[in-house]
Amino acid sequence: MDENRRIAGVIRDYIAREHMSREQFAFRTKLGKSTVDKLLVGLFSDRTLAIVEGTTGLALRRGDAGPAPVAPAPFEQPSIAVLPYTNMTGDPGQEFLADGITEDITTDLSRLRWLFVIARNSTFTYKGRAVDVRQVGRELGVRYVLEGSVRTAAGRIRVTSQLLEAETGKHIWAERHDRELRDLFAVQDEITASVVAAIEPHLYAEEGHRAAGRAPGSLDAWGLVVRALGLITRVGREQNAQARALLAQAIALDPGYARAHACLAWAVWWASLCYWWPETSRGYAQAARHAEDAAALDPTEPWARMVLGLSLSTARQHAQALVELRATLDLNPSFAIGRTAFGWALLRAGRFDEAIAETGTALRMSPMDSFAGIYTAIHGLALLGARRFEEALPFLRAAVAAFSEYAGHYNTLISCCGHLGLVEEARTFIAARERVGPKLTVGLLRSNLDGFAHRDVFLEGLVKAGVPE
Repeated sequence: MDENRRIAGVIRDYIAREHMSREQFAFRTKLGKSTVDKLLVGLFSDRTLAIVEGTTGLALRRGDAGPAPVAPAPFEQPSIAVLPYTNMTGDPGQEFLADGITEDITTDLSRLRWLFVIARNSTFTYKGRAVDVRQVGRELGVRYVLEGSVRTAAGRIRVTSQLLEAETGKHIWAERHDRELRDLFAVQDEITASVVAAIEPHLYAEEGHRAAGRAPGSLDAWGLVVRALGLITRVGREQNAQARALLAQAIALDPGYARAHACLAWAVWWASLCYWWPETSRGYAQAARHAEDAAALDPTEPWARMVLGLSLSTARQHAQALVELRATLDLNPSFAIGRTAFGWALLRAGRFDEAIAETGTALRMSPMDSFAGIYTAIHGLALLGARRFEEALPFLRAAVAAFSEYAGHYNTLISCCGHLGLVEEARTFIAARERVGPKLTVGLLRSNLDGFAHRDVFLEGLVKAGVPE
């Protein structure tokens, strides 16, 4: 079995280097998906290995006259196994609930193209067995394991989930979802989306920690992208510049890597938003070009489609922006930051109630990942656009607390304070804002918000707060 696991590891590393999915590997080798699933956990025949060797050029089998096997890649693709959720209802007839949630989470995680997800047929061999996640990690060759349980009582369902590092058994994340059991499939979809949305940033963070401990020169394109994303989420000016440099290096190593182009688009767009780019309009245009390059390489890359949608929204092309951002969520319904972007575009287009619904959903999907306060800031902005000022205020205060170096968060909070008659508080925030950005005037915001549906209510609040023309 040790030799079989070694061979399976070599094949997984090959798939990671080639940025392939299981399905793409099955298509290239002309092997069925079930055969590939078995192959990747060390179950195969000599005929299967011969096919793989002939297709990929890998030297998998050791022999006196044969070449040495290909060494594993220095940076492996992150991988996860979703173990069958345990039915704790006490009713064997409810087994389908636990199995359905397991399958849905596995399917949705598989849509994250950077993540290698073990197929259902392999993970369900552990159903009903008490296993150590470290054993699962060794047997399936995965870095992470997700496990959980399902309970029902009095018309309610409770789903608990926990994400663990397979090698050590360390807990990375855990959460409980309680819902009313009215529409079973709707509840199942909602819980699945929430779990996947919560897991993704934690996986990126873990992978970023791994990559941060290594010199950039020793990382492959995937490692550089993960390290860059960790820097981008810290949102500082210096970190953004470092991230852009790493992403440029990743693209130089692998010009066809769509995620690298897409993340560079996001980094440039964010730098432009924060006035870190020499000329904001040129920064937005460059971000759009990077996003277009990424989408041309991979039309299903959600980060690229999100930046394209935001670029269209910023250019006041509201109808096209909404189509693009809706497509982003069709590609990945659990993409929390993409859902916030969609809500932002809806707000700018004047569809305030829909904007509030989308940004509120994003907050519930990613309650621990503030991303510089953007989730709370855009939700608060949508509430302000709908003139729900008292509801908006705590979200806008939270946004400033999360990213006090960004002038834009202050602008919205000052407007909200003006509407609520909190003039003294508004003055305090005006003074704080002057330390991080250019002087705030109503005329500046009138120009910046021209063409956006929330402009008038925003400006009214600034005037009431005492902001000069």
